[in-house]
Amino acid sequence: MYLDQRTKKFLKVFALVAVIFVLVGCTSNLDKNGHLIASRAITESTPWSLSELGFFDFILTYPIARGILFISKLGNVAYGVVGMTIFINLLILPIMIKSTESTQKMQLLQPEMERIQRKYAGRKDQASQMRQTAEIQALYKKHNISMFSSFSTFLTLPIMLAVWQAVQRVEILYSSTLFGLKLGITPMSAITKGEWAYIVIVALVGLTQYFAIEINSIMLKRNPRYKVSRQQQSMKTMNIVMTVMIVWFAVSMPTAMSLYWITTSLITIARTIYIQLYHIEKKKDK
Repeated sequence: MYLDQRTKKFLKVFALVAVIFVLVGCTSNLDKNGHLIASRAITESTPWSLSELGFFDFILTYPIARGILFISKLGNVAYGVVGMTIFINLLILPIMIKSTESTQKMQLLQPEMERIQRKYAGRKDQASQMRQTAEIQALYKKHNISMFSSFSTFLTLPIMLAVWQAVQRVEILYSSTLFGLKLGITPMSAITKGEWAYIVIVALVGLTQYFAIEINSIMLKRNPRYKVSRQQQSMKTMNIVMTVMIVWFAVSMPTAMSLYWITTSLITIARTIYIQLYHIEKKKDK
């Protein structure tokens, strides 16, 4: 997709802010043996202190971790992991509705976008670039698309990163079990010892993650205007690579993280179907 200079500048600034959040939020929580580092653990007695936690943990990670601990009082830390993941996703639902609607519109317009890009291929002079920009902007205006609405998804990344961090740092998780599975050990270490039940949860991570990525394309095909573009064809390989990467994380991190990924994927699938049926298609019918 062609972007004008103002948009490129905006995205560079936004990317810099995102990288800072990621660097702050991605401090290692586990040692080389996969055990929680004592200084990174969050318990009921951990003080909510900006000086001790740091900015990212103070405003996001710690409150989410305490939410997990609160819900865990119902009987199992797994309830806390699943419950807080659902709660956070409900909070960001309005953002995701706008983002999904915009993303679908832009995917439907990909064939027209590619036609404009082919029209101006190899023409680098300023006049041609301005005409290309004008045609793209006219296309967006015709279909009521904001260029920046699809980037709203990135606003949720620090929150989801904080959930990911909080799940790892809740200390009681490492001594808890669910259906006989130890939540604090890695599936890889269990499978190498012949505990084949852990293969099931890893398989569920892979299946749910794949469909969470594919569901948008599946729902998009319900639209009679849908045509497969070159960009969408190339995304297939990327989706498989992303799924494999998440499965690798699942087998090499505490089993509780698999609960987080499965829950997140199922929510993504349900959310996308809900948005398609009750926001995109319902608006179209009206």
